[in-house]
Amino acid sequence: MRILFATSIKTWGGGEEWMLSAVRELTRRGHTVGLAARPDSTILTRARSEGLPALPTAFRSDGDVASFLRILLACRRLRVEIVCLNMDRVLRVAGSAARLAGVPVVLPRRGSEFPLKPGPLYRFSYRRIATGMIVNSEATAAALCREISWTPAGRVHVLPNGVDLARFEAPVERNRIRETLGIPAEAPLMTIVGELTHRKDVATAIRALAELTEAAPDARLLLIGEGDTELELRQLATECRLADRVIFAGFRSDVPALLAASDLLLHPSRVEGFGYAVAEGMAAGLPVVATDASSIPEIVEDGSTGRLFPPGQSSALREAAEAYLLDPELRRRHGQAGRARVRRRFALQQRADELEGIFREELRRTNAKRTPS
Repeated sequence: MRILFATSIKTWGGGEEWMLSAVRELTRRGHTVGLAARPDSTILTRARSEGLPALPTAFRSDGDVASFLRILLACRRLRVEIVCLNMDRVLRVAGSAARLAGVPVVLPRRGSEFPLKPGPLYRFSYRRIATGMIVNSEATAAALCREISWTPAGRVHVLPNGVDLARFEAPVERNRIRETLGIPAEAPLMTIVGELTHRKDVATAIRALAELTEAAPDARLLLIGEGDTELELRQLATECRLADRVIFAGFRSDVPALLAASDLLLHPSRVEGFGYAVAEGMAAGLPVVATDASSIPEIVEDGSTGRLFPPGQSSALREAAEAYLLDPELRRRHGQAGRARVRRRFALQQRADELEGIFREELRRTNAKRTPS
């Protein structure tokens, strides 16, 4: 197949992780695959470093004629059959260019649990430009049409994210990693991986750590990620007298090693399209304490691979975390169960098979509609 992926996101997140892994894996399988992304984006930089075909495209606005023409010419030159993209703007620019170029399949992928907007522009985009859609969880699919009176064109495919299990199998010197972070070898370590934003609600985890002072006075909280709430989170840690126990690690490329040095993964997010960090924590053999929200219950089996708690309730988070921190055998048992669940349901190869199948199905369907009876 001849496939073009497109995104306008500059920073790195779960959606970009999914898209680059899809480009990488489908290329490895022999398909002709390209990636259109902003020249200053992390995903384009990473794609180029791996030798993957990359097309710098600004996607500045709906009226970005230069980006429209760039995609139009690329689709014609490469005889693209499928365009898979994210973001509404990219659908309007790249999607419309692709349809004008005769591309039969245009599939936007939605990775956040937010409904489509009811305006006429959205109706046109998702009924006339898109030929179907990919979503990353049942929760995202359920939220999709909540605020609209019309239905998107084509089929909505539910395709959860996949995890590259090999990244979590390399041996790690746990104590050496901790030493680089200034964390004592025996200190209980809880870790959060994700953007520091209000939606991720890291503040609830800091408050829970404050409540753990008596039961686990040496416990630490490691925050892997960046975001616009970092300053207020630092202030909260100081107010709670936890400045020396909350470690802000920033954006890191060695997440598997940091997870291997941890004891417990926390995920207090209030809204989540697909909890990439949750699945990766489970792949690393960690039990997970996460919110009972959005897609998280589709990943975590409450009481078997982790514990779920109501969003925003620090005491409930503290209670669940305390049970794990004080019981190494419970951590081991639920961590092993989580790893087995990821292998069974979220392995990258399995998800790549399913994505390949979706693309082939959409090509067959659109070609059948084009063929005169």
